[in-house]
Amino acid sequence: MQKLPVLLTFLLVILTVSMFVGCSKDSSNPYGPSTPAAPTPAPPNTVVLSGMAFGPASVTIAKNTTITWRNNDGMAHTSTSDTGVWDTGNISAGGSKTTTFATAGTLHIP
Repeated sequence: MQKLPVLLTFLLVILTVSMFVGCSKDSSNPYGPSTPAAPTPAPPNTVVLSGMAFGPASVTIAKNTTITWRNNDGMAHTSTSDTGVWDTGNISAGGSKTTTFATAGTLHIP
């Protein structure tokens, strides 16, 4: 009768160890937790329209610099200067347009 408690204790130890080994972190496990990839930064001289907003907030440009306006939203947008310097017209969802600036300056994008 003494063998039964020893056998149960042994099985309990094996079960407990198996649970801890089975729950250990295995970085090679493709189904385990993962860190989301960082968003891809926009290429230089690119303004991205996403979430109904433009980014970055400002772009410094040299004379004859071309800026690409990339629309990541699900609807068409425009980019139009308050002073008439540029107007992209409609940029379709997922599309892009370019504007070349004849003078140097800084675009301040609201």
